[in-house]
Amino acid sequence: MTEREQLQRVCEWNRQLVRKNTRLRETLGRIEQERDELRDANSNLRVEREAADVLLGAAMDGLLQGSQP
Repeated sequence: MTEREQLQRVCEWNRQLVRKNTRLRETLGRIEQERDELRDANSNLRVEREAADVLLGAAMDGLLQGSQP
């Protein structure tokens, strides 16, 4: 294999690596976006759960107060 052919092969490998790197960066960007969306959803669920706990506690207190003579 000549030096020119070797250089061409190395250049082609480099182009392939650049394309793969670009695809990986795009995938990573999508994954990071999904992660951020899941964090937001998790945070919202936490707030809703805490609100439900407060409402449940108030309802239980109301029932207990109503059942006392």
